[in-house]
Amino acid sequence: MWSFLPALLWGLLILTLSVMPGSPMAPFKFSDLFQPDKVGHLIFYGVFVSLIFRGITVNSGGQKIRSSVIVAVLSFAIGYGFLLEVIQFQFLTDRYFDILDIIANIIGCFIGLTSLHFLVK
Repeated sequence: MWSFLPALLWGLLILTLSVMPGSPMAPFKFSDLFQPDKVGHLIFYGVFVSLIFRGITVNSGGQKIRSSVIVAVLSFAIGYGFLLEVIQFQFLTDRYFDILDIIANIIGCFIGLTSLHFLVK
């Protein structure tokens, strides 16, 4: 069970960063898609999913991970990112709901999925 500790700690880091005070939202521009903030979402959620799969791989002894488990992990991580966006919108006065953050989170989750290639041989 300790194999999931890095993923848990990383998830808590994402939560902490998500509820920290933010800056006001500016009007959307196409260049917003390439802001460091969006790259950060890609990286944080990619690492998050990678760490979850690492924990699963350690617990399964390196066996192939079933597709239902992969779908469950992706659904959990994407849902976590969506929930944090809703929390920012509903409960934090200086944060906002950003669909581009959700898209970056989802892409990051799928990037993290590619770590399976390296974790399971």
